[in-house]
Amino acid sequence: MTTDVMSKQIPVLCDYDALYAAIELKLSTLPHVRVIRFESNPVHRPESRRLPGEPDLIIVAPVPPIHDPMSILAKAALLNHVGQVPMLIISEQPSRPESDDKITYLNFPFDMDDLTDTVADILERRRCSAPERAG
Repeated sequence: MTTDVMSKQIPVLCDYDALYAAIELKLSTLPHVRVIRFESNPVHRPESRRLPGEPDLIIVAPVPPIHDPMSILAKAALLNHVGQVPMLIISEQPSRPESDDKITYLNFPFDMDDLTDTVADILERRRCSAPERAG
């Protein structure tokens, strides 16, 4: 039961099966990480797809990697998490975000070890910056 409490939820918005499978496989090496697939262009109404809790990180991996990540987040009904939850955007054309601590870009193509290191770093920063709530 403690693994559920410590589990980190990471929705991945990616429509390309091979890329999603590679991301999921690589992130499965991180302890207590649960990867959840979200389609970046859902067939069903996006509001019918809800996360079971607050995500710890959202990964946007558009195919092709030049698509606008904010429109992808909007279509998946996850736009309200921008600025609240760290985002990792995999893109060929990274732009400079206003808040470097909330949006991280990983250039496409990328090394899978860089993905793991980047995600681990983001999760660690989030853990360290979260207010201590012992109870």
